[in-house]
Amino acid sequence: MAQEQAVDLQILNKVRHLIPESFKIERQKKWEVLKRKGLVQTIVLKSSNRFKLEQTGKYDEFCDALDQATYGNNMDVIKQFENFKESLKPKIKGGFQFGTINGVESLDLSTFETKKGNFKTKQGSTDLIVFWSSENEKSTRALNELNNWLSLNQNLKLQINPIAVSLDDDSNNFKNYLKINQLTQFQHYRYILGWDSSNPFQRAMELNYLPKIAVVGKENQVVEVTRKARDVENIIKTYWEAGSESEDEGKYRELLDQQTFRFIKKALSQQIADLLSQNKSFAKSDFIRLSLTKCYKIAQDGSKEIVERSHLKVSYEVSVQSQQAIKLFLNNVTSVLGKDNVHVKRSIVKDPTGMLDMITSGFQDVLKKNYKVIQEYIVRSEYFNYVHEKEEFQPDVKVVQKKAIQNLTFKEYQTIYSQVLPIFKKYEQEIDDSDDDPDNDEEQEEDKRLIFDRVTELTDCLKSGLELSLGQPFQTIQNYHPYGKDQVVDIEHKEDQVLIVMYWDDNQLCNRQFTQILKVLLVNEEKFKDKFRFVALSKHKYDTYEMFFLKNQGIEEIIEFYFPREDNQADQVQYNVKQFPHFIVVDKVGSIRIQSQIEDLESVLITYIEESIESLNQKGPLNDDEYSEITQFLYSDARKKLSQLNNKRQFSLSFIFKEIDQGEKVLRFPPIIEYTIREGKQKYLDAFLAQMNKVIPLSNFQINQTVQRTLNLLFPGKTCKLCQNELNDQTQQYYSPFSDEFYCVKCAEVVDTKAAGYKKFRVQDNLIFFNAPLVDKSVLNDIDVYRIGNNQKVKRGEQYTQNHPIDCNGCDNDVKGFRYIVLNCLPGKLTDLALVDFCQDCFNQIRTGGPRLERIVKRNKIYGYNPSMLLLRVPFYMGYYDY
Repeated sequence: MAQEQAVDLQILNKVRHLIPESFKIERQKKWEVLKRKGLVQTIVLKSSNRFKLEQTGKYDEFCDALDQATYGNNMDVIKQFENFKESLKPKIKGGFQFGTINGVESLDLSTFETKKGNFKTKQGSTDLIVFWSSENEKSTRALNELNNWLSLNQNLKLQINPIAVSLDDDSNNFKNYLKINQLTQFQHYRYILGWDSSNPFQRAMELNYLPKIAVVGKENQVVEVTRKARDVENIIKTYWEAGSESEDEGKYRELLDQQTFRFIKKALSQQIADLLSQNKSFAKSDFIRLSLTKCYKIAQDGSKEIVERSHLKVSYEVSVQSQQAIKLFLNNVTSVLGKDNVHVKRSIVKDPTGMLDMITSGFQDVLKKNYKVIQEYIVRSEYFNYVHEKEEFQPDVKVVQKKAIQNLTFKEYQTIYSQVLPIFKKYEQEIDDSDDDPDNDEEQEEDKRLIFDRVTELTDCLKSGLELSLGQPFQTIQNYHPYGKDQVVDIEHKEDQVLIVMYWDDNQLCNRQFTQILKVLLVNEEKFKDKFRFVALSKHKYDTYEMFFLKNQGIEEIIEFYFPREDNQADQVQYNVKQFPHFIVVDKVGSIRIQSQIEDLESVLITYIEESIESLNQKGPLNDDEYSEITQFLYSDARKKLSQLNNKRQFSLSFIFKEIDQGEKVLRFPPIIEYTIREGKQKYLDAFLAQMNKVIPLSNFQINQTVQRTLNLLFPGKTCKLCQNELNDQTQQYYSPFSDEFYCVKCAEVVDTKAAGYKKFRVQDNLIFFNAPLVDKSVLNDIDVYRIGNNQKVKRGEQYTQNHPIDCNGCDNDVKGFRYIVLNCLPGKLTDLALVDFCQDCFNQIRTGGPRLERIVKRNKIYGYNPSMLLLRVPFYMGYYDY
């Protein structure tokens, strides 16, 4: 009985007629052993030729037919043919004609003016063409490296035509980069559309993966395409000495006799695979691969001809410490197979541990040069946190051993960092560029992690010498310029004034904060005049935020915006800026009181403005007896006065003690009382603090408080603002907290489907719906102010969408049309996804008492929901908390 043909060969027979007859199709069987995977057998189909660029249409036709033929097969077969397609795909490689580059603009470096057109490589010259983007660090690094190489080898440059082609989709980014970095050794072009997946040339060059460096020979034929700048000189010189070869020319194919091949295969599967997988001498980052190949050439009629039976091929990249282990392993392999049957194709000995030593040594040399030494110290922070479930304070001690350069100034930090950064980048780049073998990715990542961890450790050590913590004096922030001006100014603290610094970026969280900040600043402009200063420092330079200021016209007239001269300036290290927004609050005497996010700016302002300079000057570190008295008090029955504050979303309280042990001396900071409390509940906490004041005066503490502001609503309205119809406590109605006006249901729910944006609605505010008659009138009181929102409107240039990417709490469907936010559920602290939302259908069930109302109530019982609760109607989606 004839053996059934393999699945991949059956599929190939269906599409073979779509591949040019001259193409050689090969079927490889591979047996591979990797240190971390064991023995794996794969079958690979491969073409010796590729479709040409002008045959892209025929290639697409072949791919469509192949997709139909493979449909319904398992993933291994589909993956096999995806790789086969890749071997046929039009691709510009060694031996191919380069062609003309269209859709580009040339740049004149003297005027920075551009001119649309195309370019061809020069006949009779050697062209060096670098594809790059200002947004891709690897590609800019390669371009700068080649520019330096050419500038140092002018004789060589006379024989080369250097061209740089940018894939920046923004012409300004392209020009700005070349203005700052004088890359004058190249002629510069830019693809007008940037990366364009429909461009056949870009796809064939795989320009979605940068950098790509092409060396093109005198006959317009590609010599080689590489991603490594360091290989270019050798590629060019080798070409000049010997001329170019096509990618398949001169390739040696081994054809062992069948008996020897079977012997190697059997030994590989039964003995050698175990020798590797069970070997414990190798490091995690060592890479070892053993491979055996058998290959057939498949003719147009489906017949097969054997073209390769290989010896066992070995590739390895191991650490210095594993040299003896790899030598012993190879001896064991050759003792099984014989020396002639084992060929080492690639052998690299790396030294990541040595690189770590070089990085540390380089760092120490820089410190020595700047007369600085690393000192070890211990940061001890003790927290007493009030635990609601137990109604008691629970201690938590954090001890962190750190290394730092003591008494480091801002200028010294910048100097040292600028000197160690090239050392860090050198070794990071060396690891990054070490190997392009995809099988080696996991081991290479391990080496990268080692280098990254050491760089992070040393950088943290440097940063620790500069970082300021709570209670320390504020230091002037330098090297920022104000909005609309180029002159750099210092951000300083003024005595008897509260300073609030906000580090910001153009993200949703910052944009929502700005809406709240604007409201606070405008409402309290006269009340707080000259008592505080609010400053916004951006993460990046001004150019990054042009669109932000276009969307938020006039915001710069209310808020002081400043922009850094350089990205990632040292002040961000100094003030522990790790995310945006990040707030620094400095009290009247210049002490740092907050370094974190702020939920309610207004309550923070009021707290610190009301503090007197006299009380602030009294604050200082505690002695041992005072510390003991406080801890005894926290464990006493006085804590029972806090039992009324039993909602952890509405109340938190911590006592914080911090000290730095530097060996010879211990630096203690003033103790901190940090709490969040709901408006109206302060009396319970005041009773507790008053009792504590008798033990240790509160004037000794820094008190950081956040008050959750609430409001009460009046109901019902008297008449509708638009139609003047009477309203009463029995009629459903809407209310705008922003204009303080009531509306009847008929007027508030008018929608003009032909209009766009807010013009659809007669009332354009976000409105609160009263589901009268109210069975539970307590819903009118104790409403979180933040839940009302800011009546935000869609900004210019942004899309109006009524598709809210939120699941309805009533039915789990997407919220489309109006979004209805329950104002009374989960009152208290603002946390991720702390809102209960309903869609239009569920809202209709709630307002009419429909058949699904009982199910909606039951589903949301966990949040304390009842149908009397107030609903805020929001028409367009701008963000979960942005409304």
